[in-house]
Amino acid sequence: MSRIKLIFVLFILLSNVSSCDNQNPVPEVYVNFIIELNNPTFLPLNSVGSAVLVPYEGNKGIIVIQSNFQEFLAFDATCTYDPAHEWGRVQIDQSLISAVDTVCGSEYSLILNGAVTHGPSGLSLMQYVADFNPNLNTLHIHN
Repeated sequence: MSRIKLIFVLFILLSNVSSCDNQNPVPEVYVNFIIELNNPTFLPLNSVGSAVLVPYEGNKGIIVIQSNFQEFLAFDATCTYDPAHEWGRVQIDQSLISAVDTVCGSEYSLILNGAVTHGPSGLSLMQYVADFNPNLNTLHIHN
């Protein structure tokens, strides 16, 4: 009997996890671009823990952070609390490890996969794939 309950609970949990992707209010847009890390605009990304905003990509820009020596993370800069509003754009905090929507107060960790750390938002930032090519010193951001 307890085995059946366990299977039922696991089924419910997995159903909820898989349905979370469908509940993200941030519109999915096509993203496919390359950052040349030698470009002066992106030189900060040559240091671990640094972040830049690419304002012309994604919904309201894409935040790119170098999380360790050869790993980069990329997040849509759209606040997941109310992305329809024009003000729903997160900004990189001075610490470079957080992104904050100064209007609604939602705060997201850039080093913990865009997870919400404070505020009314209940969903993490939308994340994109960031493929680093050390031979060309480029970063391919895509979905």
